[in-house]
Amino acid sequence: MENQNSPVQIMILNKKGSGNYTDIAELTKITSQQNDLFWIHLHYSAAEARKWLHDIAHLDPIIKENLLDDDTRPRSMHVHDNLFLSLRGVNLNPGSDPEDMIAVRLWATENYIITSNRRKLLSLEDISTALLSGQGPCSAAAFITTLIQRVTLRAGKVVEELEDNIEDLEETIDTNNLRQRNLLSDLRRDAIRLKRYFSPQKEALIQLLADAPPWITKEDKRPVRESVNKLNRYLETLDSTRDRAIVLHEEFLRTMSEILNQRMYTLSLVATLFLPLGFLTGLLGINVGGIPGAESPYGFLTICLGIAVLVVAMVGYLKIKKWY
Repeated sequence: MENQNSPVQIMILNKKGSGNYTDIAELTKITSQQNDLFWIHLHYSAAEARKWLHDIAHLDPIIKENLLDDDTRPRSMHVHDNLFLSLRGVNLNPGSDPEDMIAVRLWATENYIITSNRRKLLSLEDISTALLSGQGPCSAAAFITTLIQRVTLRAGKVVEELEDNIEDLEETIDTNNLRQRNLLSDLRRDAIRLKRYFSPQKEALIQLLADAPPWITKEDKRPVRESVNKLNRYLETLDSTRDRAIVLHEEFLRTMSEILNQRMYTLSLVATLFLPLGFLTGLLGINVGGIPGAESPYGFLTICLGIAVLVVAMVGYLKIKKWY
């Protein structure tokens, strides 16, 4: 956008793919100018933007409330041949978490568009850049479909990255790698969050296709339908990613359980060998008279040989029983 700090930004579109930013005074032409298309973008958290929106007399109070609402659930609403649309885009701003979705709300007639959000959305930046270079949308319907396509495209990149990460984990799984286990948990959470966000977005676009204003033509609906198909594919990918993460997690648990069982089994064998030896040496070490061999110079050697014979006998017995 031209000025990220301005709470109200206005652009005049010539319906030929070009647009230029203008002063707020030009907004008086919204109801009278038919040759141009107006795009007004609001940073609705700013008091100036909220005041400006409340001062528009011809705008339905319900629409004003929805444009300023903090509720980010996607939805589509056809009102008197006009359209209210709420979408969510992934957060690809530097240093941000993609799953921290950014909501954008849109009110559109055939002659003007009002968008509102609280944080920068790169999809709107794309449209602004395209308009300034003369390659932007030529109508309100094209603006809406372009926004939907951009939001869906960036969502796809996040889903593909998530899928690549789970594939890398499958190839390099290491049960002793704590970082991998933490990453696996993060991937599961991300897949669940994204599905929770994308499902209502798909329903909103389906509603738009079923109940669109008359100025949104069948040709305009084609990219929206394609976006719905992509969202379906993304949701299937997220389901697959979540299931694969669950399988990997179970593999982690199974492998760790096998390692633990093997170690416990080894300790059990060692304990089995040393239990009778410990009993024998403990018995011979009691401080009372009558211990066999106590007076003999060969008593200690005899005991050691006896212990060795006992160890060999026990190892042989365990081998015969196939304990190891």
